[in-house]
Amino acid sequence: MYRALITVAAAAALVIGGVAPATAAPSSPSSAPGAPTSVRVSGAADSATVTWGAPKSGAKVTGWTVAIAPVQQQPDDGVDRLPAKARSDRFGDLTPKTTYTFSVRAVSGKKAGRAVAVRYTAPAVVETTQSLFALDASGNVVRFAEDGSGSGKVVAANGTGFTADDVGDVFTPSADHTSILFHPADGSAARTLATGLHLTPNLRSDVAGNLYWVDSVTGAVQKLPVGSSTAATAVTFPAAQNSASRSQWAVGRDGTVSAYTSTATGGLVNTASPTGTVTKRTVAFPAGQTYGYLSGLLADGSGTLYVSFQSPGGSGYFGWYALPARATAFTVIEPRIAFEYAAVNSTDLTILQSAQWCAAISEGSPGGCHVDRTLTHQFVRNASGATTERTTSGITANGRAPYVGATDAQGDVFVAIDGGATPGLWRVPASGGAAQQLSSAQYSRLLVI
Repeated sequence: MYRALITVAAAAALVIGGVAPATAAPSSPSSAPGAPTSVRVSGAADSATVTWGAPKSGAKVTGWTVAIAPVQQQPDDGVDRLPAKARSDRFGDLTPKTTYTFSVRAVSGKKAGRAVAVRYTAPAVVETTQSLFALDASGNVVRFAEDGSGSGKVVAANGTGFTADDVGDVFTPSADHTSILFHPADGSAARTLATGLHLTPNLRSDVAGNLYWVDSVTGAVQKLPVGSSTAATAVTFPAAQNSASRSQWAVGRDGTVSAYTSTATGGLVNTASPTGTVTKRTVAFPAGQTYGYLSGLLADGSGTLYVSFQSPGGSGYFGWYALPARATAFTVIEPRIAFEYAAVNSTDLTILQSAQWCAAISEGSPGGCHVDRTLTHQFVRNASGATTERTTSGITANGRAPYVGATDAQGDVFVAIDGGATPGLWRVPASGGAAQQLSSAQYSRLLVI
């Protein structure tokens, strides 16, 4: 399991803590595989990596079960199920000064072998580093330092889309959209991760490093688990109610996958939990209200969805609304109508809003629409509904659309402005204030991990 706070820079971090002697559970029947060998654990920043070797005896290994305790905020209840070829597993989001027990067990069919356990104590102080990834106008995946220092570096060329895991590995669709290409963070040669697929460019990932996309043939959201080359359907979209229905999908950092189809009165949502349990719900607008046309969907790391709607008529306004986990009604969250850019991390939604606003219909009026589009308001909302606001400067919105950027764990926001007075790639500090331009070039599909 992974957390989206560890990047290539963290790989060189000092290993803190130590390796505890491995201990084995009682013996299992002879038809089961033997115990894994050479089980070790090492740590860096807020993560720990468990490694092991194959058993020396017993039945043929068909897979592995790796578990962490205490579970705390780990996806899948702290249990990873890995293919037979796996020899390591990585866990993130560890709590400082907490001692964890990691157990590794070989599996053969329905038989499980002896578990071997090791312990690791997370350091008292954790420093993490992130990177910003983006797609340039030529289809190259470019990595920037999250703190805004230095220039971007091409890490994968000629792509139509991408995603990345928390150690900086990048994944892109092949040119014919039938394979996923794996570009290691260490710069070594790219290789094929999985084949025989029906990919769409918009690859996505979760904290655990699982990959997702919409199948271009079936239309269902597919999941490729870590360490596997075989994909399976994670969740299907609810059926369209009429010709005006629209669909969006989102993956939370915890691995929750949601597929949303709009209706005249709200929407239908199919949600798959990290363990694969699918639930379905009907969500509604407040009585007598109509939000408009579905235009965007974001997910945090705790089940909250943020839904963007384009208002009907001549307004041209795109607004965001909250749909908490398991809720069946929307929550109005925005403090004002504005030109805006939104981004979400595991805990918070951030919206950058303009100083002034005018309706789209005003654009064609004799006086035109001459307002201050400078992004001056930084609005932040967490999953509990608590909000904060700060002032910003330096960026001008270029249009009216559900623009989506990216944000790191600390709340710094990254947006791509596609024209107007301040084109380019920008970083807005979590504390507000003046924005920093990272590049004057055009980028899309921003991702921070």
